[in-house]
Amino acid sequence: MKCLIYLFILKLGFFGFSQDPVFTQFYNVPEALNPAFTGSTGGDKLGVLNRTQWPGLDYSLTTQFFIYNKYIDYNRRGGISRGYGLGLTVLNQVETVTRYNFIQVNLNYAQQIQIKDDWFFYPAVSVGLGNKDYAFNNLVLGDQILINQGIITMDSSDPFVLNNTKKFLDIGAGFLVFNESLWFGASYKHLNKPNTSFEDEGKNLLYGFLSVHGGYEFPFTLRQRYSNTDFKIHLNFNYMRQNDYDRIDLGSRFQIEAFTFGALATFAPTSLTDNSHKLTSINFVTNLDYKKFRFGYSYDLNVSSLLKTKGVFEISVSYIFDLGSGNNIAVPCGCR
Repeated sequence: MKCLIYLFILKLGFFGFSQDPVFTQFYNVPEALNPAFTGSTGGDKLGVLNRTQWPGLDYSLTTQFFIYNKYIDYNRRGGISRGYGLGLTVLNQVETVTRYNFIQVNLNYAQQIQIKDDWFFYPAVSVGLGNKDYAFNNLVLGDQILINQGIITMDSSDPFVLNNTKKFLDIGAGFLVFNESLWFGASYKHLNKPNTSFEDEGKNLLYGFLSVHGGYEFPFTLRQRYSNTDFKIHLNFNYMRQNDYDRIDLGSRFQIEAFTFGALATFAPTSLTDNSHKLTSINFVTNLDYKKFRFGYSYDLNVSSLLKTKGVFEISVSYIFDLGSGNNIAVPCGCR
């Protein structure tokens, strides 16, 4: 029985949690997608997102993401704007069955450079400290069961439970290039391929996470007799790859002044088995902006073999201080 438990935990550690969490509402927490978004609103920002994945199963994941950004505009010469963004992010993930917990704190720095006319270039770097807790103390091992006394003790001499956490340094980088309507960027997490094995002599490298993303914004105004209504259509794509797994999100969002709604389709380009689904989910998204607040909700409807999992829910709230105080134009992705 103990061997079976070990194998189960090893499988979870090496495979089940080797992939980074992906957020449907990437536009509300874009710093989770690319550190180059740090400070891109031109004002200080505070935000939080909660993701509940597969609540219809006994096995489920919950993920929280917290962000605080500060924008600093330090120089402007000859019409060229220079500034930078500093950010703190906290990622927390819990698996409901084994109580596995992963938490990572990152510091982001993004340099903001106007390269030509209305074109901007934002390179960025991210440095973080991660901690994986395999919660082995929730297991009951053989030497803890005292049958003659009819009790279970808290102590175990098994060395397996001593290495239940793993801390590691994580480094990433990214960039954005954009003008008033078009944006493109890429990021790469885990540049240093940190070893996340809980065994002293073990090796479980955290594979690099590549993301390539971009889009186009179509603004237009509906002119009426007594007032005008502003509309925006955001077309976005995001391709991600980590180890043997890849994913691409394609879709659009329609913004009517303070209200936004839309849908994205999630595809798995690389088939791992003959039964792999290309289209895995349809993701419905909506936002409401109120003064300096933004409230977001999304629901991922699974269309693959995960149809009965009740999908994925995300709820987000963000607040921007001094919105638009920077000199640079906003990234045309509908991001906050």
